[in-house]
Amino acid sequence: MLDLMEKRSEKEPLEELTEMIKTLQGKEIIQARMVRKFQKLIRNKGWSCPVIDDFPYPIAIFEQDGELVYVNRTLSDKTGLYAINLSQSKYSLLNRITDANLPILDAVKNVFMGKTTFLTGLSGSMDIFMSDRTGKKASSSEYHEAIFFPITGDEGKTIQGAVIFMK
Repeated sequence: MLDLMEKRSEKEPLEELTEMIKTLQGKEIIQARMVRKFQKLIRNKGWSCPVIDDFPYPIAIFEQDGELVYVNRTLSDKTGLYAINLSQSKYSLLNRITDANLPILDAVKNVFMGKTTFLTGLSGSMDIFMSDRTGKKASSSEYHEAIFFPITGDEGKTIQGAVIFMK
């Protein structure tokens, strides 16, 4: 009887871990699909298309040096940083990296090596996008996850990076 209970108790954690791995793999598949869809949309329609501009989560497009070239309406509403500000002066998200959001630095670098990075447990993620021109404070604590991915050109080379922040 004791042997049966020991086997059952050993089996339960194994089954739970197996289920967790399947769930994580499923999330990776969904994330990969989402990234491919966004990459295709950006390639075909450009990053300022209505779908991206009206997307309910903050999105930013950036160059290899960290210079922002586009932010969607949701990011603008949260931070006070608007696309028009980006056309008037350079705005580098890398200049605003702090200890609190350090993982973002590696994620940006990875994008230009052709890698997609999913970050969790972020705090103050919107702080790097706060406009200097407004006293607006974002509720950045609501965005704890982000997916950074490359935007590739026709020849498959990474030309820009994108980030989508999630709750």
